[in-house]
Amino acid sequence: ASRLTDLLNEAAALVLHDVVLEGLVDGAVVRVPEFTLPRDELLAARATGPRGSAARRIATVPHRLQAQIGPYTVLGRLHAPPGISAGSSLHDRGPMLPLTDATIAYIIGGVVEVRDAATLIVNRDLASWLKDVETGVDVDTVTGRPVLPPGRRPVGATGDVPTRHTVRTRA
Repeated sequence: ASRLTDLLNEAAALVLHDVVLEGLVDGAVVRVPEFTLPRDELLAARATGPRGSAARRIATVPHRLQAQIGPYTVLGRLHAPPGISAGSSLHDRGPMLPLTDATIAYIIGGVVEVRDAATLIVNRDLASWLKDVETGVDVDTVTGRPVLPPGRRPVGATGDVPTRHTVRTRA
């Protein structure tokens, strides 16, 4: 694919080579020459190298998005067309979401590890929650709609707003 995000959205599984696996509990490191990873088990991927095709780029506005994906807390910028909220743009995308200027934090061996990435691609389908940082509103990981307590509307909200507070999680 011309962009890593497209490749990850299209692949059912990835065959990785020269893999380093690091245990979050004890920090143990295992190196394997090849590892097949189903996409529905991939939580996040750090993108490196040149950007995707310039011909595929469109004008966008960055929105700060925070997510909890497995043991990882992520903060980054989700780019959406002008006039479209971060949550609304989720509905039109595949499960793998590219976040720029991203930070990922997790605990490894009892110590908090924080890493920055120019682009971090996260699996929305595995997120236990997403939050539009600009509005402070939780975003439904499936529909992209705000998840709000009864009677509350997000700033500048349009369209349908849930009438009950619901939280969607994935096992």
